Amino acid sequence: MTTRILKYALVPVLAVGLLSVLLPGQPGDDPPVVGNVDNLKQAYDKWKTTITRAGGDRTLTLALGYEKGLSVKFTPANGRATIDLVDGRVSVQGTGLPEREVFDVWLVDNRPGPGRSVKPEVGDRMLRLGRLTPDENRATLETRLEPETFSGFELDLVVVAAADETPATGGALFGSPSLFQRLFYAEHRRGDVAPRQRATETRVSAVPVPFRALVPSPAYAQEIVDAPAGLEDLVAEGERLFFNETFDGNGRTCGTCHPAENNFTIDPAFIARLAKQRPRDPLFVAELDPALHDLEKPELMRKFGLILENADGFDRPGVMRGVPHTLGLAKSLTQPTNLPGAPPEMTGWSGDGSPGGTLLDFATGAVIQHFTKTLNRVEGVDFRRPTDAELLAMEAFQLSLGRQDDLDLATLVLRNPVAKDGQNIFENGTGDPDAPGTCSACHGNAGALNADGENRNFDTGAEDRPDSPSVAIAGVPRDGGFGKTENSPGVFGDGRFNTPPLVESADTGPFFHNNVVNTIEQAIEHYNSLAFNNVAFAKIQLGPEQVEAVAAFLRITNAVENDRSATAYAIVAMRVNRAQRPLTLAIKDIADAIRVLTQKKLEPDAVDDLRRARLLLELARRINRVGPRNFLIESAIHSLQDARANMVESG
Repeated sequence: MTTRILKYALVPVLAVGLLSVLLPGQPGDDPPVVGNVDNLKQAYDKWKTTITRAGGDRTLTLALGYEKGLSVKFTPANGRATIDLVDGRVSVQGTGLPEREVFDVWLVDNRPGPGRSVKPEVGDRMLRLGRLTPDENRATLETRLEPETFSGFELDLVVVAAADETPATGGALFGSPSLFQRLFYAEHRRGDVAPRQRATETRVSAVPVPFRALVPSPAYAQEIVDAPAGLEDLVAEGERLFFNETFDGNGRTCGTCHPAENNFTIDPAFIARLAKQRPRDPLFVAELDPALHDLEKPELMRKFGLILENADGFDRPGVMRGVPHTLGLAKSLTQPTNLPGAPPEMTGWSGDGSPGGTLLDFATGAVIQHFTKTLNRVEGVDFRRPTDAELLAMEAFQLSLGRQDDLDLATLVLRNPVAKDGQNIFENGTGDPDAPGTCSACHGNAGALNADGENRNFDTGAEDRPDSPSVAIAGVPRDGGFGKTENSPGVFGDGRFNTPPLVESADTGPFFHNNVVNTIEQAIEHYNSLAFNNVAFAKIQLGPEQVEAVAAFLRITNAVENDRSATAYAIVAMRVNRAQRPLTLAIKDIADAIRVLTQKKLEPDAVDDLRRARLLLELARRINRVGPRNFLIESAIHSLQDARANMVESG
């Protein structure tokens, strides 16, 4: 096998001298090398189509929720604000607010400047809309905006605050326009009109939209037309912030727990290697700084890859959770529209892992949770909050990662017969009338969405396994999952956890929110357990061969996704001056594909192609001249295409 690989690899190597003459020159200005602008544009276009059909060109809707780091105290309440951008009507609803307290609704325009952040501060423009009126179990406000009052006003936050307090001193619930909402209204602002269909007419007329200017444009994307000119800068800035910005904290960055070189997650093997290579890495800050002794539980982090999360507020007990990867987020965040109290986007293992329920808000909570210099968590002393522009850039970067489409299992035809059987079991079950459950009921097309296109939460029983850290290890708190209502002493939530995508699963273990099992086979076997079947709505029972078949299906689809991702990084490496990192990431993806296949001796011909592609990219990484390097990369891409063809017949 090695001889075969070397024989084919020598062909481009012998051509290096000639190509140095034939392909001189340098690429232009570097785009982001980890984030993918085309991915972001694709995700935005899909979102835009959906929101336009729903009338979003006229109506801005924001979810309101508790914001860790912005809300003055914890509350399980939530709400929704709707603004008609044509006539200025505003409807605000709050659910779960304290019955004996009174609340006002504010709009906030965060003003830029040194030391400013997303938090409402002195110098920001704050306008009070009115008071919420209690009505049974909710409180409401109906009012109308006046154009002259909001001239030059840009809406960064809707805030529900305690009466007679400001958003800065009494803020309870917060909501902010997302990146896609800001892009959408910036794009539509040119004509400043919206279509209106009269009930008695077939033609569509145009009406002015005086309040579209309320929604600010992203800082790096002022020109949003068919090909957003500023998105590349936006993603590049988000990438820089994600991997390099410490927010004046303890040295951690987002990339500390979501390293690109480890599939944007961490696991015990990665942590062990890091401890040897960089023993003073900020990941280990709780072991190095006495002021942060209780920031983590180092033994659990090193043994299980678990991170301490105060998911229910800093006045509540923390829980221990694995680090979910951030790949394919654009396909995993869709909220369940028929679930009362559901957050606007399903983030983290509990689905409400973000402070306000959105990816945009996630970084604010992460900074306060993980970046602080002491457990006092004092802003300006222990950390600084991100600005609006920084939050938007990091949201753009995260949405640009990974695949933008789920598989289509109806057309996907794998070559491996065992994997084909596994695919059929995954989609249709085993045919056992006493255990009719299917994997696809929750993981449609092996993604995170169900058949209705919703990302739902379920109780999988993983918290109740006898080997679960919260059961097997004294002092590890029980994780209550979704929600912030106490259901037993010190346990908050309803016991349900979020459905992750499975396409990337084989190389991103350990599995479940508590990292309780290590291999994809063990994760599938869990669905045979009493822990699952005692709580499941549809029982599942798989024999040993069926477990192996489903695992083979997921291992091969994972390798196919690795192949796609490696190709994408290789293409980036051909376009940028800083080719080392995309080449390193492409090589890592290929290594992952080889590992998940060879562990079960799957697809040996594809493995040969993958090894050849890896060798070619390793050679390319050592070459500085663009022409020879790109020739090697192109050859590697051809080998990646061959590898895919050896795994997939069609689809």
